[in-house]
Amino acid sequence: MNSRREQSARTRAKLLAAAAEVFDRDGFAGASLSDVCARADVSKGALYCHFRSKEALGVALIEQHSLLWHRLRDEYLDAEKSPVQALVLMSFEFVRRLDTDLGVRVSAKLLREAAFFDIAAAAQVVGWVAVVREVLSLAQERGELKAEVNIRHAAEQMVAELLGVQLVAQALSGGSDLEARLARLWRSTSGCLVTADVHGQLRFE
Repeated sequence: MNSRREQSARTRAKLLAAAAEVFDRDGFAGASLSDVCARADVSKGALYCHFRSKEALGVALIEQHSLLWHRLRDEYLDAEKSPVQALVLMSFEFVRRLDTDLGVRVSAKLLREAAFFDIAAAAQVVGWVAVVREVLSLAQERGELKAEVNIRHAAEQMVAELLGVQLVAQALSGGSDLEARLARLWRSTSGCLVTADVHGQLRFE
């Protein structure tokens, strides 16, 4: 029984990895399940045991990376004394992973697809806002934020800005200048969020 479950898990992982490669190469609309199966060396029947459609495969890819921001939060809060600095570095690490991690890149692309926006985007955005809100709450407890900052509004605004800068960079440069745009965004907005002492020590890179 365990052997069967392990084989099923391996097949599912192979299908997700193959789908990420095919979706990245051909785009979701242009990708075919036949290509995914060929890439994974899996039969169509085996694919349908795990995913009932191409859309279901796409949703699974998005969900596979849904906890990335939670993992980055834990990693950078452990490494940085300042929660705000941790938040800045989390955003840069996410941007870097769009370049270096195929799964993260494809997941981000899929969320911009009409077929997935209504299905998956709300849950993803809610999760991102929750993580940012948690980090900002910690920063507030440690006296890093200005007194007038509304944590909920600030968290929603940050996520909106991060999503927006990705779209602008993708549209104008194919994403090649996303990190530079993110640095400019943080430099222009962080002064409204943190105290002057904290702002003077932040690293925007």
